[in-house]
Amino acid sequence: MLTLYNDRQLSFADASLPKELLGLSEELAKVDTLLDDPRFMHAFLERFNTRVGRPTVPIETYLRLMYLKHRYGLGYETLVKEVTVP
Repeated sequence: MLTLYNDRQLSFADASLPKELLGLSEELAKVDTLLDDPRFMHAFLERFNTRVGRPTVPIETYLRLMYLKHRYGLGYETLVKEVTVP
């Protein structure tokens, strides 16, 4: 049986990885905590949580992606390749 990580069952490939590759680095964990804070997200949700027009990426996801893009100097195409789950 595969072990659980963050309330999800690991795939066979993930279960074979070292534990340090399954978690977030200290820096990314701090950013994740900040972005999970409702006080921080409130202003963004008020401004960007629209129901008009076609569906878009949730602002929580967008902010995380933009952090990664700027932190690691990625272009949009590279960012998409890096975060896309096969």
